[in-house]
Amino acid sequence: MEELLKKINPQIMRYDGYHQRNKAYSGKVDLSSLGNASRNKIVKIGGKEYQIKGCAGEGGFAKVFRASVNSNPDDIVALKIQKPAFPWEFYMYRQLDQRISTKQRSSFGVVHGMDVYSDYSILVCDYLCHGTLHDVINSYVIVGKSMEEVLCIYYTTEMLYMLETLHDVGIIHGDFKPDNLLVRYSRDDLSEDGFEDRTGSWGNQGLCLVDWGKGIDLHLFPDDIEFVGDCRTSGFRCIQMQENKPWRFQVDTYGLCAIVHLMLHNSYMEIEKKATSDGGYIYLPKKPFKRYWNVDLWRELFSQLLNNSPHNDKKLLQNLRERFQDYFCSNRQMFKKLKDLLAKQRLSMCSS
Repeated sequence: MEELLKKINPQIMRYDGYHQRNKAYSGKVDLSSLGNASRNKIVKIGGKEYQIKGCAGEGGFAKVFRASVNSNPDDIVALKIQKPAFPWEFYMYRQLDQRISTKQRSSFGVVHGMDVYSDYSILVCDYLCHGTLHDVINSYVIVGKSMEEVLCIYYTTEMLYMLETLHDVGIIHGDFKPDNLLVRYSRDDLSEDGFEDRTGSWGNQGLCLVDWGKGIDLHLFPDDIEFVGDCRTSGFRCIQMQENKPWRFQVDTYGLCAIVHLMLHNSYMEIEKKATSDGGYIYLPKKPFKRYWNVDLWRELFSQLLNNSPHNDKKLLQNLRERFQDYFCSNRQMFKKLKDLLAKQRLSMCSS
């Protein structure tokens, strides 16, 4: 990572919004002391004042805060404060800006700027207020239910589309899990028009993938590159990591399967080797599918994505997405049910 950062540093320095301070953060607020009880503290960065409104998330090296800009209650952003300073995530966001089309860009998070000090980095991002896909899944767990299949199909289609878009432009997310998928809702009424091509009201509806600290830019490596190493994220270690084999796109596609399993079953995915008629074997989830689901659709998703090779990805994701879309669009009742469920979900999640 250090070698890569040295290599791309001249490029990062030219990016809009990047500020290299070459000194320690000197604001009145001790950044290391910020936490859940830091409401209304003022963090000064580059001539702007950010008033902390609450802690939105915390990881091993970083904390994310909701903050208002210059005391404007209508201008809310997310501040990601990280120690030690880590400009890589800013670089990944700018690669997304350059490679992802305007139509698709809102699905991958937006960063306004980054200030890099000798001790901290502070990333200023868009703030989405409707929680994560993990929050949605947990809302079903709490009441002892599983997510309805039509909603699982919708979010699975969304995630397939995301990974298809990313992998096509040489980007791997590397940490694809429900905590990093923010939920988006359209301000306008959802209509059948625009559903398939994500236009109209559907352009602002769906998911938004954030946290690019483990992102991989394949353009920095040889075309045939494969990776080794273990993300050590319980429940999201792809088969290749578990078996100490090289991986590539599987780190993301396995994450997608793990999320789908959580949505369908309310439990983390366990996999097993199953013998095939030709004397080989395939990997499949241990937990069986319910008979009233579209079993063929789900079986194809898991069998294809859990058993795909490091370089066989783009067409596979596209074919699976189209299968899910075709199934959904073949039944008008499914659209009405989805619309009702999303409205109910929004009401529940935004009032809790």
